[in-house]
Amino acid sequence: MLIFAMLVKLSVFSLAVPFGGAFHPRLTDLEGYQDFRLAYVPLVSNFTAGKMPYRDFQYAYPPLFLYLLTPFALSSLPPWTMALPLVSFDVASVILVFLISCRFTTYRKAFTGSAVFAIAPINLWYNDFLWLNPPPMTFFILLATHSFLSKKYEFSFTCLAIATLFKQIAFALFPIFITTMLSRSNRRDVIKNTLLYASIFFLVSLPYIITTPTYYLWSLGVPGFGIGWPSEKFTYYFGSPTSLAIVFGENAYEPAKPLLWAALLSSFAVLCWRTYKAGTLNDTAFVTHILYALLLFHAFFPRGIYKYYYGAITPFYSIFVRSRKTALGFLGLNALVLAIPRYLAPWLLVLLIVLPFMRSIPCLGRFVRTFTTTP
Repeated sequence: MLIFAMLVKLSVFSLAVPFGGAFHPRLTDLEGYQDFRLAYVPLVSNFTAGKMPYRDFQYAYPPLFLYLLTPFALSSLPPWTMALPLVSFDVASVILVFLISCRFTTYRKAFTGSAVFAIAPINLWYNDFLWLNPPPMTFFILLATHSFLSKKYEFSFTCLAIATLFKQIAFALFPIFITTMLSRSNRRDVIKNTLLYASIFFLVSLPYIITTPTYYLWSLGVPGFGIGWPSEKFTYYFGSPTSLAIVFGENAYEPAKPLLWAALLSSFAVLCWRTYKAGTLNDTAFVTHILYALLLFHAFFPRGIYKYYYGAITPFYSIFVRSRKTALGFLGLNALVLAIPRYLAPWLLVLLIVLPFMRSIPCLGRFVRTFTTTP
């Protein structure tokens, strides 16, 4: 499986090298963003020049992503070498999908799911060709999941903290991990692992969380932290994130934020309550709840999403691929995400959330079971 994943993803990577991260597809709905060339490379250049992130230059992620790319930014190396760790994490994620799947099903079916994930168009396009940022976070979320299922809780929360330090949206999974642990263990272990998670995040965030706390937390999008800049009217264009409100026009973007926050927080409260009331979750239910948390977060995130955010969702769908039919459904979902207009991307997530509940409707049940990969 490792060899197969390497062959597929390195082949796509090699096709991208001649473009140097400067490939511009004509179809804007493919979201062929040039973040690697226009954002990541300049950010690392500023850092290696001795400038401090969050103070001397604007940087929208926790520090580990910057630290990961910096060793590959030596002046003697071509810029594309900075993409090697991103593609490597994407390759390694295939192995974790296989290992997690083996806990639920046979070796053959687990191999099928991980092989389909290896050729997932969303990940090949955004991670291996455009070299965008989800792979490190996705890898450590998967490693945290596998460790949690193996009852290695301290290591699991360490991995989840590392995932959050690569990209802050991994924090959305912390409530599911801690609520599930509360139903499996005692409160002392819950407090210990909560402190472990918070301590790792704090220590790796040094010195920025001490020297420039407001700028640091504002850069990570933490609500309630602003820097006093006058707000500008939101304009929806190719580089803007897409929220559920965009279908009603760009003037609905800001007014819809309180409603989306309410929907996000209430939906997570319901999910955590169901997780806790279910008692000790089996492995399948735990992974399903992680998948639902990812879907809910990205669907209702008030700031909005980009299509490449789906790259963290696809591995958890592929875990439930068991047959040729579900494999085709998974690949069809990937193609659909890439093909639909940008403004429909969050609405597709809403559809994926409600699809399992439509199984109980007689006229829709058969259709839904055909194209749904979750149990």
